[in-house]
Amino acid sequence: MSTTSYTNSSLLLRDGARLHYRDAGRGPALILIHGWGASGAFFERQMALAARGFRLIVPDQRGHGASRDADHALTIALLAADLRELIAHLQLSGFSLLGWSMGAMVAWEYLRGHGMTGLRTLSVIDMTAKIVTDADWAHGLSGGYPAALVAATADTVRSNWPRLAQVSAAKLFARGADPDPALLRQFTALMRANAAEGLAQLWTDMARQDYRAFLPELGERCQYIYGKESRLYKEETFIHLARMTGTTRLAGLAGAGHIPQWEQPEAFAAALCGHLADSRAATDPGTQTRP
Repeated sequence: MSTTSYTNSSLLLRDGARLHYRDAGRGPALILIHGWGASGAFFERQMALAARGFRLIVPDQRGHGASRDADHALTIALLAADLRELIAHLQLSGFSLLGWSMGAMVAWEYLRGHGMTGLRTLSVIDMTAKIVTDADWAHGLSGGYPAALVAATADTVRSNWPRLAQVSAAKLFARGADPDPALLRQFTALMRANAAEGLAQLWTDMARQDYRAFLPELGERCQYIYGKESRLYKEETFIHLARMTGTTRLAGLAGAGHIPQWEQPEAFAAALCGHLADSRAATDPGTQTRP
């Protein structure tokens, strides 16, 4: 585990919910947005990037980790609004976003709805623009995921989340390899701690999303990092997404599945930092430190 020191902070949101986040380092701001059913703890191996001259901001999204909320219906748009409040609260005039899995949808929703002012880069980690598959879209969840299955998935989350959390945790790891039992137990416990109802709401809303038309607005500001052995998506999906986006920034990590930031942290850091460094050299809009 990382030994990087960080500050645990929280933000009282507009509707009374509280968003918890970690804040570490000084330099250009990088906001790391975790995936469905996870928490900021799934970026533990990236906290060392604070020593490389970055300011890392790692929220537990609403309904995950320490940011519990049983009072509001959870949607991707709500999480994107929370991200907007966090950016405003921290007074960030320039920042990069990293969205892993569902976190990429939150980033896309934020940028599509609130604009790209201040955005340096976006890094999309093992996520597609539309998870549901149909006759015109084969690049959703691997093996096919028709809209007819969405309600049943949400029902299973509500009725048997402890079991599904273990299954979901196992699917994070690279295809063809058995996950470390201790790590699988750790991830399962972190996921089980999240409330099933909020996760079911988010899964249903995530399945409604389609960001394909938005992707070309990002261009070279966007990079895709994916696991070559992902159990959730095929390599062809990311090649296709990069073409749709108009970016050459594509990094497939061997020996990694849906959580490449954990399975291949050094290769992941190299791909990420290369993108951030290229953007900084091209624009150099200054750095962000704690106010």
